[in-house]
Order: sequence, then structure tokens, then C-alpha cells
Amino acid sequence: MKIIFDEKAKSNTKVKNLVLQFLNEVPTLEGKLDMPTIIFQDGVNNSYYIKCSILANIASSLFDLGAKLDVSSPEGFRANRELLLTHNTYLKMKKDAEDGREFNDIIVEYNREYNKSKPLKVWGGQHRIYAISEAKDKSNRYHGFRIYFNLSKSQRTEVALISNTNMSVSDDTFDRMLEETMFGNGLRKWSQKVGFLKTKEDFPDVRSKSEKITVKLARSFIVNFYIGKQRGSQLKTEDLDKNVYEPYLTETGVIIDPKYNEIMEPLKEKLLDDKLLLEAGKRFLALHNAQYRAVKDNPKKIKNRKAFRNKAFVESVLCGWSYVAGLLQSDPKRLKNHYKIPKTTSKIPDPLNSDEMSKFKHDSDPSTYRGLGTRSSLKDRQRLAQVFLTKSFEPDCIFDKQFLDKAVSIAVGLIYLKRGGRKNV
Repeated sequence: MKIIFDEKAKSNTKVKNLVLQFLNEVPTLEGKLDMPTIIFQDGVNNSYYIKCSILANIASSLFDLGAKLDVSSPEGFRANRELLLTHNTYLKMKKDAEDGREFNDIIVEYNREYNKSKPLKVWGGQHRIYAISEAKDKSNRYHGFRIYFNLSKSQRTEVALISNTNMSVSDDTFDRMLEETMFGNGLRKWSQKVGFLKTKEDFPDVRSKSEKITVKLARSFIVNFYIGKQRGSQLKTEDLDKNVYEPYLTETGVIIDPKYNEIMEPLKEKLLDDKLLLEAGKRFLALHNAQYRAVKDNPKKIKNRKAFRNKAFVESVLCGWSYVAGLLQSDPKRLKNHYKIPKTTSKIPDPLNSDEMSKFKHDSDPSTYRGLGTRSSLKDRQRLAQVFLTKSFEPDCIFDKQFLDKAVSIAVGLIYLKRGGRKNV
């Protein structure tokens, strides 16, 4: 069995031994034909891999769709997306496999550190390999694999990312991968402790298909709590209502937001030790749960829309609420009012009055304005922060049109003054 390193690959004994172990365990077409195996090395992240062909019935018994970014952590969660087995694209893929189509460049990692009976950890091509498995009894063809060896955690993450950049992969999936790689399980553990996620539950792959908090939203909540808290510590109590506040929305996708990175780097696992942040999270969850139940339980008074049920998880609402929670850490009385869930009435069944918010327009708004708390723009984040800050004066607050107009008018006025009397606020 001849194994050689490509001319651009640095010789590595451990990698060579792993490749040899793989070839002794897994029959390949190249081995059957006594062809040499070439070990390649990626020019960017220096990861090692080989290219080979494996029969469908062999590969299907070895693949593992529960691939983990951190193999050393027993709490590591899968990095792959949910399989879309009813999607037309997948059904066509399965039919092609049954008809004898051969798939290529399926990205896997040979790793026996966990789930030893399934050593081929799938990073790219999960739908193709599932189709291959389902079709193996009708068409047992050779399929092409790129198999990686001896990956570090960072290399594993990059392999997962580049394996999916040509597919419709959500930013939520990228966020989840990078979060675990950069900061471990801290954010997920915090979300589980607060109650945003159930025990052993992971963040969703695609926010639009889920009603759970995402990595982006959890990051934004934490960032706003801390920057709000810092801002509040710099102000006198009498000055809290004289400023324009700008809640922050974290960036998402294949990069780590710089503000989040700045805050999280010194925290990491210590995140769970901050009782004030934990309390804020639980209070916000109580608001979300109250809003969710109110919409679900009152179909005759309010339309049971996902946007209404999850109003608290709208980015501008979440960012504004969390910022004010941090800001008012210096004023316990107003913080207590902020943490109270807005009252409801027979005409306003949900605490956040989502229907009224969706129709809300201030006198200064253009006709195209879509309503309060429906977008993630800075303008909306500023307004929602002012709504919650104004609420903190009123323990028995109701989010009716009069209250919303008063709060937004304060925000509009403060922004107008900050800009020196210029419009377009």
C-alpha cells in the first residue's frame, strides 16, 4: 500500500499513520486497484486530506452526521444542519442516487475519538450521503470523498465553513460553529441556565424556522446589558433621561462581532457567574413567555402570528430591553419597574401590544415606516430603548398607543437635539 505526500504537503508521520489505519479499515476503490494514495495539505489552514472512492453500502454504515467541533468536550453539540428530507431538492437527489448517479467531493473527517463505530464525521454533503445511504440497496455505486485527518478545533471549524459556503447555509449555523470554536459552551450554557434553551438543547440552525433564541440574539442581549451597564455607571441618576441611547446589534455569519469578542474574551465560562446578567435574562424570558402565551391564548382578540408571539425576540425589542436592563443597574427602583411585565387589558391582551406596535407611526415618520419593533435598524433600537426607559417610571404601565407615542416622541426629540436641530430622525 503506497502512501505519498503531495509536493506541497509537508511530511507528517502521525497523519501518515492515520491514513494507513483508515485504508486498512475502510475498503476503497483505490485500494482495490492497488493505486497509490496521495496526502494533500490545504494551503490556508494546513489541514491534511486524501481523495478516495467508497461504495455506498460501506460508507452508509460509517458516516456520522453528529460531527462535533470540540471532540474533547462531552457537551459538544453537532455542527451540521437539520436534514431537509421532504425538500424537493433532496427528493431529486435521492432519486438520482437510486438511478445510479455518483456523488463526489463529500467532505468527512476520519475520527475515532467519539462514536467510534461511525468514524466518518460528515462536514460537507450531509444530504448527498444520506441519499446515498437510502439508495444503497437499489444502487451500490462508488462515491467520491475528501477525507481529513488529525484536525485541530480551528481547522475543523474552517473545514465545516468552507464545505458549506456554496450551499444555502444560514448565518445562524455559522454563528453556532464559530461560537463553540472561539468561546466554547459558555453562551449555550448561559442560555440553558436562563431558560432560553432546554437542557442539552442547541441553538437553532435557521431562525426563520424556529421560535427559539439564536446565537445572534443571545450575543446581542449580553452585549447590550454590559454596554448599558457601563453607560449607566458613567451617568448621574438625574441624567439618565437626558441622553440618546444606541443599543447594539451584533454582526452575524462567518466573522465574530468585534464588540461581542471584546466583552466575551475575558468572560468565557465566567459568564454563568454574573448573577445580575442571569437575573436580567430570566426577567426577559418571563416577558417573552407572557407575550407568547397571551397571543396563543387570545385568538379572537389578536392574530396568532409568529411575529406577534415572538415580539420580544424582535431584534430592536430585545436590544432595547437589554440595554435598559444594564443602564438601570444603577437605579434599583426603576430597574424593578423595568422588570415588571406591562399590564394587559380586555382590549390589549398581550403585554407588548404587538398589533398596535405593528401599526404605529410617529408624526415624523415617512409613509413607508412599517411600525414600531418590526425592524432591526438603529432608529428602531433607539426608540425601543426609550419605550422601556419611559416604562421604568411607571410600575403599572400599559403599552397603549398613547404611551408608545409619548415614549417615541421623547426619543425623536432627544435625537433631534443631538443632531443640532436637523430632521430625519
